[in-house]
Amino acid sequence: MSSTKICPILGRSTKVRLTRFRRDDYQIVQCETTGFVFLADPPEYECLESELAWEKTAVEEKQRRYQAEPIVSHVSAAASRLKFGLFPKRSKISTIAAEEIVRLVSGHSGKEVDLLDIGCGTGGLLLRMHQTLADQGINSRLTGIEVSKSEAETGQALLENRGRIIQANALAGAQQLAPNSIDVVLMSCFLEHEAQPHALLTALRRVLRQGGLIILKVPNFASWNRHLRGQKWCGFRYPDHVNYFTPKSLAILCEQTGYQVKRQSWREKLPISDNMYAVLSLNGLNR
Repeated sequence: MSSTKICPILGRSTKVRLTRFRRDDYQIVQCETTGFVFLADPPEYECLESELAWEKTAVEEKQRRYQAEPIVSHVSAAASRLKFGLFPKRSKISTIAAEEIVRLVSGHSGKEVDLLDIGCGTGGLLLRMHQTLADQGINSRLTGIEVSKSEAETGQALLENRGRIIQANALAGAQQLAPNSIDVVLMSCFLEHEAQPHALLTALRRVLRQGGLIILKVPNFASWNRHLRGQKWCGFRYPDHVNYFTPKSLAILCEQTGYQVKRQSWREKLPISDNMYAVLSLNGLNR
């Protein structure tokens, strides 16, 4: 039986059908027009500031998974510790961002870049990128947007005079930025949390400078592990994750909002990985 919901990647109402994925009162639906899968009734932005802030729900979800699947959880935690021990400084999105920024500034007279991290938490990625770019002679001006009041306050203290964090939801924060003020937008494990990705990417067109980029990491709903694990897939996080992207649906979102997928090699969308990466660029349409 079909009903109608606003499809997050089209930004308009479409017919949707129920999927088998749900928990408690949270139901995931699928758009009949695009095939996009998303949470039917995501929480209001205000709830994300404190009541459903990520730092709280992350702890609750970790505890729930340990209780539901203790062996799987212990193995996953051990694998994460081993990976961090072997590659303590390795971060794929940081590597991709650094490569793209070096290419971007190579055509500029000065080696400076304005970075925006949406869903920045306490600013860890911004600080890592600042140091990585400084090592290559590139000065970075830092801006973060974070909906959690606690995370934003902590992050601002850590950034000190290297930048600022706007405490707001992503769309409201983007609307506070000056036109043509940002070179690169980072969204690391963020876009799956955003209830209005169509509106957000549209708003960022005004903010990005010519040649500007969006670099993102999201869970890959098309991964083999999701098919294998079904309801128990690690990418399901209720109600934190409201969007479930595939390479195809991400491309639809770009097409609808005036971007193109500039970079997404086969290594950045491997079906054996639960995550995928992409670099988006403006496609030249009017802003």
